[in-house]
Amino acid sequence: MRVLDRIAHNNAWSPRGTGGKAALCLGLMATALLGSPLFAALLVLLTTTILACMSARVPAAVFLGMLLIPASFLVTTLPMLAISVSWQEGLLLTWSATGARNAALLGLRSLATLAAMLLLALTTPPMRLLTLGKKLGMSSVFIDLAMLTYRLLFVLGEMAATGFQSQSFRLGYRGWRRSLRSLALLVAGLLSRTLHQARRMETGLAARGYAGNLPVLSSAPQTLPGEWLWAVALPGGILLVSWELARHG
Repeated sequence: MRVLDRIAHNNAWSPRGTGGKAALCLGLMATALLGSPLFAALLVLLTTTILACMSARVPAAVFLGMLLIPASFLVTTLPMLAISVSWQEGLLLTWSATGARNAALLGLRSLATLAAMLLLALTTPPMRLLTLGKKLGMSSVFIDLAMLTYRLLFVLGEMAATGFQSQSFRLGYRGWRRSLRSLALLVAGLLSRTLHQARRMETGLAARGYAGNLPVLSSAPQTLPGEWLWAVALPGGILLVSWELARHG
């Protein structure tokens, strides 16, 4: 969690405006969904990876590793779309070539949109995204809950790391039986501590007279006109190229 937060603050795109980056990533997601099922998704996935690793200078191992998590989920679930079920004289499972093709295209589109979303997450600190959401009229209650949850994640991660280290020093993870027991104790302890920490945060807000709005200082940079132009031109260009490739393909 801390590594991702540090990358979001210290990447080469950090000085750019939040609105321009959000518009670019949302445009890439829309391009992957609206363009040619094959070419648009491939172009968006390739472009997003290049932007993240070469332009924003996000470590390639981090970006590809984060992308591998949803990719593994897609690999294990999408094949189910290629299986047809019928009840002709009993249960009959058949492999559908059309279903397999549709599943592959769906997986590619999903991966492309996830890559665009990951590009935004790894180049923009969450507090700047929440500030942008507040400017766009998002509910103050939702903003406050998101900020408190974001803070609670760091506290929970620190407690989990400390508890795991303490159990490891006591040889709590030698053998699978002992490891399973130690893991169960760690999760149970984290649950009670998380609820306790949430109550403390609620009490602290009430003591400070919280009335539905939690002011936060933010020094988010402004989006330059060139960044807005880039956010519109790049997805639009990819969309046109994908349609042209599909027409000639």
